Amino acid sequence: MHNLRRGLVLPIAIVILLVVAALWFVDLMAAPGSGGPVSLYRHGASTAYVLADDENGQVRVANPKQRPQPTASTAKIITALTVLGKEPLAPGQDGPVLTMTEADAELYRSYAAREGSVVVVGQGQELTQREILEGMLLPSANNLADTLATWAFGSLADYRTAATDLVRSLGMTATTVGSDASGFSPSTTSTAHDLTLLAAAAMRHPVIAEIVARPDAVISGVGVVRNTNWLLGRQGVVGLKTGTTDEAGGVFLFAATVGAPGRLVVGAVQGEGRSADDAIDRASTLLTEIAATGS
Repeated sequence: MHNLRRGLVLPIAIVILLVVAALWFVDLMAAPGSGGPVSLYRHGASTAYVLADDENGQVRVANPKQRPQPTASTAKIITALTVLGKEPLAPGQDGPVLTMTEADAELYRSYAAREGSVVVVGQGQELTQREILEGMLLPSANNLADTLATWAFGSLADYRTAATDLVRSLGMTATTVGSDASGFSPSTTSTAHDLTLLAAAAMRHPVIAEIVARPDAVISGVGVVRNTNWLLGRQGVVGLKTGTTDEAGGVFLFAATVGAPGRLVVGAVQGEGRSADDAIDRASTLLTEIAATGS
């Protein structure tokens, strides 16, 4: 009996150690800034920014060894730039009226069933191009991103080709455009460095800059939709876009005036904590540091 007990001690001890190690790992990965909740895609939080008035426009990166991670809804900025490149609008213009089809209604139902961000649409509903952009960029409607991309390019596959050309033209060499236009799928990946280049391009586009600076908008047949960027109007923030998925964690593209009047800083926080709120908190801290140091 004594020999049996001795023989069980080592296996039991090993099992206890493995359980403790597993619990420690789960707790570590769930902490804000860790890259958690646990996911095969997450490699830890990263930040980057650029002072738009710098002569060389050099992107300043907190951790140079960045690996591409899912972008979540910040991918909608890629969508907006790509679509507006093909179907341009001027500031204040509404653009053409799009009649929603059963396929558009199904997109709404599909994303809603998967608990993605949506704006309700039904077959026969009419929305202008600008209203779709507002619904996509402010409350972050996944269904409207796919609707807009399909309208402009005929299919998500053709959209993906055009969007890939766009990101390469911006120097976003570490970015992959995935299977949808919304960022809901983790197949769209990027780095904080590349997302900073995207943020800068967005703020150079007058229509996108105009929309992301709004706290809300009114959409026909829907009503008031609100901007998910709750830092807007604080610390000089004038835009941009939030993102959250289980795989991506919190992502936030930001644009803010800091220091001297008219001095614009744009940047990105990626893989921060569990949600966009965590990414916004990190951006707020970063903006405080930039304002204090002037660089």
